[in-house]
Amino acid sequence: MQETRKARLSSVIQKELSIAVRSIKDPRVPSVTFTQVDVADDGSQATVFVMVLGGAGSLGDQADREAIRDALEGLKSAAGYLRRHLAKILTIRHIPNLYFKEDRGLANVSRVHELLREIDGKDTATASSVSPSSESEKVDSATGEE
Repeated sequence: MQETRKARLSSVIQKELSIAVRSIKDPRVPSVTFTQVDVADDGSQATVFVMVLGGAGSLGDQADREAIRDALEGLKSAAGYLRRHLAKILTIRHIPNLYFKEDRGLANVSRVHELLREIDGKDTATASSVSPSSESEKVDSATGEE
């Protein structure tokens, strides 16, 4: 399948899934965002990356993981309904099978920022533990002046 056709198909699938997910009555599926859709080269399957809204650390790590796991299970059970919705919209012969995965992009970015803040905090702590007089003595000895 051509890259432009794959990109168009991914875009349409993402848009239509975001519309269709509102009508799912499964309580395991809260408000979700479909961040990306990857269609296989032959168009037989589509991997849909999902992010649960309001889950960015507000519930706690364990509760977040359970909410995401439940949402993915709910979406997996509603995959047939979502495929039928896509079949009404798309004008292609074979509707791709839908596979749902958690999008960890925002969580990874948050973790990197947290680690950078932690490193920055350690750097300022080690810099403040060195006394100013000893720093000036080091500078003076480095320049050769007293």
